[in-house]
Amino acid sequence: MEIVGIAGSLRPAAHVGRLLEAAAGELPASATLTVWTGLEEIPACTGGPLPRPAAELCALLAGADGVLVTAPEHSVLPVQLLHALGWASSPAAGAVLLGKPVAVVTACVRPHEAMWTQTELRRMLGVAGAAVHGADLPVSPAPRRFDDTGRLADPAARDRLRRVVEELCGRSPETVLAPLPPAAAGKAVDPVAGKVLDGVAGKAPAVPGTTRVTAAPGRAAAVPALGPAAASGKVPAGIPV
Repeated sequence: MEIVGIAGSLRPAAHVGRLLEAAAGELPASATLTVWTGLEEIPACTGGPLPRPAAELCALLAGADGVLVTAPEHSVLPVQLLHALGWASSPAAGAVLLGKPVAVVTACVRPHEAMWTQTELRRMLGVAGAAVHGADLPVSPAPRRFDDTGRLADPAARDRLRRVVEELCGRSPETVLAPLPPAAAGKAVDPVAGKVLDGVAGKAPAVPGTTRVTAAPGRAAAVPALGPAAASGKVPAGIPV
């Protein structure tokens, strides 16, 4: 099972980046986490053809079975993350998130900040037709939030992260996507109104690396779910150990 991970931060040592790395250690043996690190290059979503960074992201999403997003407080949420989701839900993306399970994990000190972040990201992912569920893992004031293996030091937080990951891996696109009406073949559907959206092809853009991504500077790296010790050496530079 292929899971694409997106850390909602531009800071190399951000807590949400390490949280995404910790999630790799909670994946079942049958799953692989591919971390996308091109957030900083995403331009504003203006419609029209996909720019190269957005096309690379959409190619990853098209080949994935699910998506895991880790995000910070709403007050420091990078606008680039909203741009990325905007491109993924645009007609040019080809409905790459339609019916796909997505988990949004927030890491906030203040509960209301988590609520605002969850609301914002769920709204944008819902427009793209994704099946979204989320959880908040409150940021502990303790200086040691991660143990020596890269996992969460708090057992309760680790257990909650594990349950989020297990639920994500247990919800394949086939199980969350209801049958489409005959007129919707090859097209996207409005997730709210249930209407077919004309002119939206139901497949990913022809971009190299659609089904598999290999490590490349500033792009993405596949992180096999072999536990944190094995995974730590395969996380891209944007997700520090």
